[in-house]
Amino acid sequence: MARRTPAIMTTVALVATLSSACGGGGDERPPAADAPKATVSTPPPRPVVIIVDGRSTNALIRGRTVREALTEARVPLGRHYLTKPGLDEAAGDKIKVLRLLSRPVSRTVKIEPEVVEKKRSSLGPWSEKVLQKGRSGRKIVQIAYVRRKGKKVKAVVGETVVRKPVSRIVAVGPRPSSVGGTAAGLNWPGLAKCESGGNPQAVNSAGGYYGLYQFSLQTWGSVGGTGLPSQASSAEQTYRAQLLYNKVGGRWQGQWPHCGRYLFG
Repeated sequence: MARRTPAIMTTVALVATLSSACGGGGDERPPAADAPKATVSTPPPRPVVIIVDGRSTNALIRGRTVREALTEARVPLGRHYLTKPGLDEAAGDKIKVLRLLSRPVSRTVKIEPEVVEKKRSSLGPWSEKVLQKGRSGRKIVQIAYVRRKGKKVKAVVGETVVRKPVSRIVAVGPRPSSVGGTAAGLNWPGLAKCESGGNPQAVNSAGGYYGLYQFSLQTWGSVGGTGLPSQASSAEQTYRAQLLYNKVGGRWQGQWPHCGRYLFG
């Protein structure tokens, strides 16, 4: 009776034979080639102008940011400072550094709108008409102590416009300085010197009289004036004084009883 080979042994032998035929398991692979290593390029030095507290120096810098450039140039910043561009911004060909003696304090400041005047011959002399009201703007200013010419002074060290102002546009009529005729030939500077010391912004200490010729508000309005006479230009005040002279028929005594005689001096 022949001996039987166990089935499990037959299976193992078959697997061993196949493995040998395939090269001993087939899991031996050539080693992978190493990946190329990344190289970090160093930028070449470039010229940069560094302005510290108003004094300029030239430096050759490799750093990409302002912080790196100032470190490379060995610029001490101190406790409080401002840089332009900012420390972590790209360094261009110029860097400004302002070293401060105190922490900057921010203030909101009003920006007055520009007044644009447009001439209109259709309007009366020295009259105005608002075409666009305009609007004030706002800016934030930074104030700190700095050293200038060896002294500690308070100065505006930075500002940012938050809202731009909108111009006020005003149509203005002709602005003659004289009405012509007899009134134009009188000595108006002499009258003004007596009435107000020649000061177009003069206000009588007793109140109620204003400007070169000490107009009352009622009299000023009667010859077309608006607002306070002392806020009008010298030319407008003289023009309206001449209008007044003509309006009263040359009877100056009722208008300038003490100084009117200087009109003829």
